[in-house]
Amino acid sequence: MEGAASCSEGSVQRALRAAFLCAAFVGASSPFGCQQDLRRTTKQIDAALIAGEYPKAEAMACEAAAKAEKDEQDRLIYFLAAARTAQIAKSWERSDLWYRRAFEEIKPYLDEKAEAKVTEAVATTVVNQTIRIYRGTPPERIMVCTFDSINDLERGNFDSARLKLNRARDFQQDAKSRFQEEIAKQQASADEAWREKGWSDSTAAGALTQVRARQGNPPTQNGMAVLPNPFTNYLRAVFLLSTSADLGDRQNARADLRAVEEMIPGFAPAALDIALIDENPSAGTMPVTWVFFLSGLAPYYDEFRLDIPIPVGPVNYVSAAFPVFKVRDDALGAIEADSGGAEAQGAVAQSVTLADMDAMVRAEFDARLPTIVTQEIISSATKAAATYAASSAAAQSDSTVGLAVQIAGIAYQAASTAADLRSWGQMPKRIDLLRLTTPESGQIELRRPGGAPLCSVPVQPKSPNIVFVTMPSAGAPPVVQHASLAVAVPPAPQVSAAPRTIQTVAPEPVAPEQTEQQP
Repeated sequence: MEGAASCSEGSVQRALRAAFLCAAFVGASSPFGCQQDLRRTTKQIDAALIAGEYPKAEAMACEAAAKAEKDEQDRLIYFLAAARTAQIAKSWERSDLWYRRAFEEIKPYLDEKAEAKVTEAVATTVVNQTIRIYRGTPPERIMVCTFDSINDLERGNFDSARLKLNRARDFQQDAKSRFQEEIAKQQASADEAWREKGWSDSTAAGALTQVRARQGNPPTQNGMAVLPNPFTNYLRAVFLLSTSADLGDRQNARADLRAVEEMIPGFAPAALDIALIDENPSAGTMPVTWVFFLSGLAPYYDEFRLDIPIPVGPVNYVSAAFPVFKVRDDALGAIEADSGGAEAQGAVAQSVTLADMDAMVRAEFDARLPTIVTQEIISSATKAAATYAASSAAAQSDSTVGLAVQIAGIAYQAASTAADLRSWGQMPKRIDLLRLTTPESGQIELRRPGGAPLCSVPVQPKSPNIVFVTMPSAGAPPVVQHASLAVAVPPAPQVSAAPRTIQTVAPEPVAPEQTEQQP
């Protein structure tokens, strides 16, 4: 009876272990399935944008965003895709909705909320970085508010546009003041965990070198300097310049343009607009049109798996997965137009690069990459060690159970070894600026490099105008959004003179001798 009881107890323990492993594997597998869905959906959305199938891209993105509203982990990515695709498809109400939802997700992290939680850090060590809540990167947060203002500008909601451009400025300042501090804090935490393992620092450095070599690009120099977005500064500057005669607004516009000059030394359009502020105190009277050309799509990430020389039990290495930075090359580049003005005599104006989104995204990623590599190696080694310990302990009592535990652990490691590839891929690759005198004809003819027609843009003659032209690929049709800013300036107050009282006075009689004789 005692032997039977012991046998029964062993069976129960084996059943409990099997149930636990099954539950752990199923629970851990569910986020991986979600990640696969996310990756597949974003690829389909990007493919539709590149092909110029804007309604199709919008429909896919908005449907996915609606389904993901309760998915705290990934919903921001879906909201961003829906907001931008709806904007490109000119579905303003849906675009506004998803930009608003995206802002609600990122707002708590503006000087209020920590970027990561302790419990989340533990979970990412046990599984991987894909299960953390996606909060957006500094470049993405800045562009959420900047892009959101474009819809308001086009529809003449200038108070709302001002609010959103100010939010973008706040995220600019937050990126400068907090990003380096947050990265340093996360790296220090990862380094401490690494030292506790007793591993060589050269192991992490070697892995980082291999990941960067796989990317095919060197680490960005002065990465922190390119996190602020000159597109945001320039758009806010020309908005304030064109819509307000208030001295404070015009000084803020000047400060934004000076910031652009600091980010892009020798940027000629900024110098021209600073001179415009200094020479012309009246808003809404300068006949200048600013064309912002948003071409291509932002970078994306691919997965790179690497064996790391860290011994765990009988195995001398662990396998880890890392994100690698990839750029898209399908973008038109510069555009051309007649420079405008009677003195131009048919001269051609060419756009100049204002914002290199590839560089901004890469700078932010390169700053985080050492921490990502360290954390992923720790996560992979921790899972491998846990599997080895569990299988060894189980094998001491039952070799069959030990083998089952080992197989389940290996399956779990394989399924949970995944890089975090999430990013807002629907941002443009680059943003060019074309500054020209507003033509009296009220029509601007834009051309591709070399002179082939691109599109015709109607503008308000003798007034300031802002134009946005979006092309997700060189072969996609251009999407034009236009804001006439002259209507934003209130008319100058009319000063009325006090009414005069006119009294009728009888003329005095004229003496005959004083009357002139007419010939």
